Amino acid sequence: MARQPLREYRARRDFSRTSEPAGAAPAGGGARFVVHKHQATADHYDLRLELGGVLKSWAVPKGPSLNPADRRLAIQTEDHPVEYIDFEAVIPEGEYGGGPMIVWDSGTWAPMGDAEAGLEAGELKFRLAGEKLHGGWMLVRLKPRPGEKKRNWLLIKEKDAGADPERDILSERPESVKSGRRIEELRAPEPKARRLRPGALKGAVKGPGPERLTPQLATQVGEPPAGDEWLHEIKFDGYRTLAFRDGEAVRLITRGGLDWTHRYGDLADAFRTLPCREAVVDGEVVALDAGGVSRFSALQEALSRKARNELVFFAFDLVRLDGWNLAAVALVERKELLRQLLAGATGRSAIQFSDHVVGGGRDFHEQVSQMGLEGVVSKRVTAAYQAGRSKSWTKSKAKLYGDFVIVGYTASEAAGGLGALAMGEWVGDELRYRGKVGTGFDAAMLGELLGRLRGLEDPGLTVVGAPKDVRPVRPVLSARIQYSNLTSDGALRHGVFVGLRDVAVTAQAAPERKRLVSEADLATVWVTNPTRRLFGRSGPTKLDVAVYYAAVGDFMLPH
Repeated sequence: MARQPLREYRARRDFSRTSEPAGAAPAGGGARFVVHKHQATADHYDLRLELGGVLKSWAVPKGPSLNPADRRLAIQTEDHPVEYIDFEAVIPEGEYGGGPMIVWDSGTWAPMGDAEAGLEAGELKFRLAGEKLHGGWMLVRLKPRPGEKKRNWLLIKEKDAGADPERDILSERPESVKSGRRIEELRAPEPKARRLRPGALKGAVKGPGPERLTPQLATQVGEPPAGDEWLHEIKFDGYRTLAFRDGEAVRLITRGGLDWTHRYGDLADAFRTLPCREAVVDGEVVALDAGGVSRFSALQEALSRKARNELVFFAFDLVRLDGWNLAAVALVERKELLRQLLAGATGRSAIQFSDHVVGGGRDFHEQVSQMGLEGVVSKRVTAAYQAGRSKSWTKSKAKLYGDFVIVGYTASEAAGGLGALAMGEWVGDELRYRGKVGTGFDAAMLGELLGRLRGLEDPGLTVVGAPKDVRPVRPVLSARIQYSNLTSDGALRHGVFVGLRDVAVTAQAAPERKRLVSEADLATVWVTNPTRRLFGRSGPTKLDVAVYYAAVGDFMLPH
């Protein structure tokens, strides 16, 4: 029988009553953690570590302590879905774990060794890089007493810079890192839903709704327009879809006019919970990865296996509501009415409001690019909704960023000794040339890079495709590069140097720091191609090496 890690979790919950996520099929790759504060039968904290596509969970009755002398009991509970990492709500009374729960802390974690082996052996050492908890921790399993079924562990803080025996972090920081609310505030009665009055908006017209509607489309531009007369939204990587609600009937129509209501699984049910009789909502159907980013490949995969509850509808416009045509209403007013409509949904809804910023389009575009999102859609705040492509909606692709290995450099006396960096990329066990980057450096960085690269020169190194003027260097440094696109043979076009990615450079550039690398640095190091093996087929993976250096870094770096 196939392993079902969420079977116990799902068996204990009635998802028609609780807003807790049912969870998608487990998939590996994440390294996040969360500590929930939970008022149930007994108040306690829940530590959850993302591992193997689920959240390994422990109930910690007294909560984590920053005092290494404290041994806090941690009772291992059932695995939770990774979607639970953002869960903050009141679990209904009568349901398993009924009571309010907040996200008390969250961040990333890094095991000190093989996490699965540590769990099996009953001793798991790891580092946390959260908003409240930092540094080294250890979970040690206790030997069970005769007849005892509970899986009891001890949670212990290591003696490091994150330890503080005099500090009571639980009473000092009781608030949620997600909402800023204390757990007591979740029990406060929710305010009554505001009555929606679409007819009060300037431009609203009373009349019957259309059977079909051609969606408004955006014009492609190089970057978002400037000025406060524009609002800017994240461009999602999914299927554009119009939702038609008429009583209990719901139709989900794609941009091409196809009725995909049944193909979208349970999405139609979410629209039936909206507090209205009739509506037309414009949005994008997506599937999110573990980091909350929409991925078209994930959407196609979810649709191919007929996923029922993994899709999300990001709503960004409201064209009709309860008999009123809102197309001529200013966009910013339509979106505010849409926000109010979605706030009145009952239960946990798969419909999410696509928020926006007003003005600051270029800064927003830069942030979107850094996050690895698809791009930005910009809209005039006063624009009417019009079928087809228009200039009142524009779209701009995100800038591309990537991490590339520095495989060499070219010399230039006119540029102070360094002309350009030669960038490369590992393809299997082969290092391939990906072009030169000669802009983005300031004078200080030029000098630092030149000194380091001269010390790394290796004339015997072979880089496939590198031109003769490139002086090869050992591939131990990587750089963040912004570029427009890649050529047909994989070379960078219009590459701009953004910064070095290796931790050692950052540490050496800041010798005044007490610790060369903080716990947060070690827990969030970016490892490209983590499964690629080094030093031959039987050697360690890149991730193995990263974990090793995280474990010994405090001792090595001072030397």
